[in-house]
Amino acid sequence: MSTPPAATPIEWRLTILTPTLVGDGKRLAPIDYMVWKDQVNVLDQSLIFRRLAGTPRMEGYLAELGRARRLEFKSWGGYAQSYAVRRIPLEDPGLVPLWEQAKDEEIFIPTFCTGPRGKLLPATALKGALKTALLAAQLPPEQLASFRNMSAAKLLRGWRLGDGAPEAGDSYRVYYARVAAPAKPGGAELRWKPAPAFVECAAPGTVFRGRGTVTGDWAAEFSSVTAQSASLLARQREFAATHRLGRLERSLAQVEAAGGCLLNLGWGGGFLSKSITVGPRLAPARPLLEAIPAYRRALATAFSFPKSQRILYLGGEPGTVPGWARLEYYAIPNLQPF
Repeated sequence: MSTPPAATPIEWRLTILTPTLVGDGKRLAPIDYMVWKDQVNVLDQSLIFRRLAGTPRMEGYLAELGRARRLEFKSWGGYAQSYAVRRIPLEDPGLVPLWEQAKDEEIFIPTFCTGPRGKLLPATALKGALKTALLAAQLPPEQLASFRNMSAAKLLRGWRLGDGAPEAGDSYRVYYARVAAPAKPGGAELRWKPAPAFVECAAPGTVFRGRGTVTGDWAAEFSSVTAQSASLLARQREFAATHRLGRLERSLAQVEAAGGCLLNLGWGGGFLSKSITVGPRLAPARPLLEAIPAYRRALATAFSFPKSQRILYLGGEPGTVPGWARLEYYAIPNLQPF
């Protein structure tokens, strides 16, 4: 009877390269925060209720919460100073007028995942991105047309990853995001979809660390991830070059230059980051996609598929795409990278 391979204890390290949101489904409602001094001041509502209980201002505050879609700073601005449990900087002061002009339903802010001890990066976010890349590597293009349901249970079978905690010096900001799509097939002009979003992201340079074990040929699996990331980056850079988005193209070039095991994870990646049919793999997958009504309608147009791209603004202009990070593994005994 053969002896199963031994598990190697490891520490994983994820460095954020472009603003990244890995959320837990929670959002800040516009009556739970105020924008003041170029930052989002998250109010501690329970503390406010305790302090106002039995005072004349309690009735006014409850009435304001009952009728308001967002709290008026002129009436309640002092609360942003005295009862803010968190202060999240805006990526750029120029976002203040955009926030003021936005519709109420557009200023619910998705927040980064938080646990009992603070911010965390769930291991499921890493494993999802890794499994997508490995599935692409293990499923030959000629089999895509007949592909229906390939179990991912065997992927990463020898990997046991725990959630990650941020290192000291982690940084979070509120970014402005929009979705762009070509105005005409093959043209350089973009059409920006009407509903923007404000989101809390871990800023570039933030590092998360976690523990786990690996067995098997994980070096080969890393190569698969690298190849899939290269295809995704090439598609995004082509989009930036075609539509003359210079800052976006430079940002993606910096991601590519970071090298190593690159992942696109979390919110905002869209179809490309979740799909194994990137680039030339799309053609053999068309019969499968056309069996799904939503994809069939999109494929029937003259636009490239998928045609849209979510873009984060930086300094008032389209600047980067969310979710790029570099993943590294270290053996725990000597903390040297594999």
